[in-house]
Amino acid sequence: MHRPGHDEWVKLIAEYEVSGLSQKEFVAKHDVSFSTFQYWLYRRNKKVRTVSNSTPEFLPVEVVNSPAPKARRDEAKAAVEIELPSGVQVRLSSGVSAGFVGELLAAIK
Repeated sequence: MHRPGHDEWVKLIAEYEVSGLSQKEFVAKHDVSFSTFQYWLYRRNKKVRTVSNSTPEFLPVEVVNSPAPKARRDEAKAAVEIELPSGVQVRLSSGVSAGFVGELLAAIK
């Protein structure tokens, strides 16, 4: 059985992803350990998730005036209000940088 080093595993995983083969077919073709192959595949996917999760994503929003008296009172206190799917609400005053907002949202997810 072939025992690839780090650099070769990186190349093998990249090759597997475009091969169209099942995992078992790919490891048989390259004569490598199935469990070690799965470990390197997991490691690569974990790295991809970490990198993609490190940059906050912003969605377009539509800002509308609210006729509700309570909302008008709150507008004076906070320039931006964000409600996360978890129910957490964040109110920020004007002048807060977009970078800070991104870091804050990433930290409270």
